[in-house]
Amino acid sequence: MSRIEPRTFRGTRDFLPSELIPRRQILSVIEEAYRRYGFQPLETPAIEYLDILTGKSEENDKLIYEIKRARGGEEDSAESAIALHYDLTVPLARVVAQYAELPRPFKRYQIQPVWRADRPQPRQGRYREFVQCDADILGTNSLLADAEILALTYEVLRALGFDKFKIRLSSRKFLFGLSNLITGDDSHFFDFCRCLDKLDKIGWEKVEEEFRVAGIPGDRAREIVTDIFSVAGEKPDFSQAKSKVTGHQKAEEGIAEIEEVFVSARNLGVAEGFLSFDPTLARGLDYYTGPIFETVLPDLPHLGSLTGGGRYDGLVATFSKENVPATGTTIGLDRIQAALTQLGRFEPQPSLTQVLIARFDSEGMAHNLVLASQLRNAGLRVEIWYDDDRMKKQFAYADHQKIKYVLIAGPDERKEGLISLKDMLSGEQRKLPESTLIAEMKSRLSPSGD
Repeated sequence: MSRIEPRTFRGTRDFLPSELIPRRQILSVIEEAYRRYGFQPLETPAIEYLDILTGKSEENDKLIYEIKRARGGEEDSAESAIALHYDLTVPLARVVAQYAELPRPFKRYQIQPVWRADRPQPRQGRYREFVQCDADILGTNSLLADAEILALTYEVLRALGFDKFKIRLSSRKFLFGLSNLITGDDSHFFDFCRCLDKLDKIGWEKVEEEFRVAGIPGDRAREIVTDIFSVAGEKPDFSQAKSKVTGHQKAEEGIAEIEEVFVSARNLGVAEGFLSFDPTLARGLDYYTGPIFETVLPDLPHLGSLTGGGRYDGLVATFSKENVPATGTTIGLDRIQAALTQLGRFEPQPSLTQVLIARFDSEGMAHNLVLASQLRNAGLRVEIWYDDDRMKKQFAYADHQKIKYVLIAGPDERKEGLISLKDMLSGEQRKLPESTLIAEMKSRLSPSGD
């Protein structure tokens, strides 16, 4: 058999223990926050029928990984065309339409990989396979739901150690009215949003060019948007913002929505300086219908958004006669990891083991196995050394794996009922009675211990 070169598909990654352990700690912080806010877990298949996924976003339709099967017959029919899901929002809408017994409001969180046939950009935390951490609220028109999503986002990022970030807030309803104000009709709305959504990446001059290509007066668009921007920001003057769109009902309604979400989010604990009304925020997905939001790091602008979402009141209706209002956000695990890495706050951790039981001699191995069983039953994470190696090698392994404690039970210790305990951080080694070992180790390894 010829040797196969070991390799991974471009845009995907293996996660070795030293990286996966801190990734899972990040996920633990996110999941715990979701639970505190009353969200319930959901999982959906990686594979969906193609017609479930398509037609919700022109941008994402281009990135769908279709699954080609070699078998003939029924599986070749258009009805059974399948693909990997590119986000978790569309499958959620399908679930809500499919299961009428779900409560209303339905608050769900979902943490799963998604796949997009995109160009990988590792520095931006952009991959073809990546993990989304979604939280959504379906079944209520109340904008308190949108505000709670913002408060949740704020708490998660603060808990992960971010101290400088900006939650940008706008509204597709506001943008619809703004597009009408600029162009004089409703036909340019989606082009207006797609062009404006590129502003952070390409700047005003190129966006103006794209506006003109789409039949939108670019100079007028820039003038009106920047005029509203002057009264927006972290301390927005919503009265002034409304006065600049007087007579355009959708724009006025949109600003009123933004104001309500902004004020409620502040009441929910989002600190001043972290939330901003940004009229240049558009977000590219076509299914958004109301408030939209995303989070960026001013110190790492190249990363793009760490979180993003909004209200999508019409999406469930693509699968059902029922029109179910909905809002939510996604937190990108890979973007979070990229950001923490570039800020020097993502610490590799090679092992979760707390205690290594060293092998002093073969005669003592039965004793070591009993000891390991007792410590594990007490809730400690324990490894035993299998081979007849020198102590130097065993200590080097513990040091490399950042295992804090090594236990040694040689002939003298076993005879006297003692255990030698070596602290790998301080280098201190002392003997203690085996009868008190479990209590001693639990004390040392508790959150308040050494």
